[in-house]
Amino acid sequence: MAILHQCGNREINRNLEAMARQLYDYWFVQFDFPDENGKPYKSSGGKMVWNERLRREIPDNWVVENLSDAAEIYNGATPSTAVQSNYGGDIVWITPKDLSEQQCKFVYHGARNISQQGYDSCSTHMLPTHSLLMSSRAPIGLLSISEVPLCTNQGFKSFVPKDGYDVFYIFYYIRQQLPKIEQLGTGTTFKEVSREDLMRFPILKIPQGLQREWLSRVESMAERQFKSVLETDKLKKQRDELLPLLMNGQVSVMPTEVNCDLSHD
Repeated sequence: MAILHQCGNREINRNLEAMARQLYDYWFVQFDFPDENGKPYKSSGGKMVWNERLRREIPDNWVVENLSDAAEIYNGATPSTAVQSNYGGDIVWITPKDLSEQQCKFVYHGARNISQQGYDSCSTHMLPTHSLLMSSRAPIGLLSISEVPLCTNQGFKSFVPKDGYDVFYIFYYIRQQLPKIEQLGTGTTFKEVSREDLMRFPILKIPQGLQREWLSRVESMAERQFKSVLETDKLKKQRDELLPLLMNGQVSVMPTEVNCDLSHD
């Protein structure tokens, strides 16, 4: 039964994510967002102008800014692993391996927490809920949205949205731009994207009214997605606790007698 619920939750998540991606693509790649008459902007003859930075046409009067205008961008760090007391605390600390293993749009825990001592000992930064984490090396481009305050190791560049931007728009924008962002990577052993290069990377700013409409639609999808993630993680934990007991015979699955006499309390 737990496995069936997990499969159902994964299917719900896939469908919701497909809807959110399609909405982003339709509104902000094809530019067929609803105009003042509720019609698709570009397809209905909305004025488009060439933008040299993006090397493409964008809606008239829209502006292109730098990622540093859209979000504060932070590096992460790792407390010394030689000091045991740096770990095992209650501060959520994320590594690229956590995102790779969880394979989820949202993150709220990692394999290891760090202590306040560990946090104070290094230059990692506490990120608020609804920050965007992007792995910046080995590999470049794993993306996840924080659902609790957390910090990361040095394998990330993390984005805290500023006024006029929301984390979901930045998430889909960066994901769509990942091939260009990966080209910014430098290094001999492995490629890494620098904070400075990301700060100068262009981003298309959405007009405020349209952003509110976008956020009202995508935020409700995201809430349902995260709820299904929590349910799936709970079922996985129950499964992992029960399987060893079943394997060594400590518990067994037995049919239970059900009283179907509805005339009695």
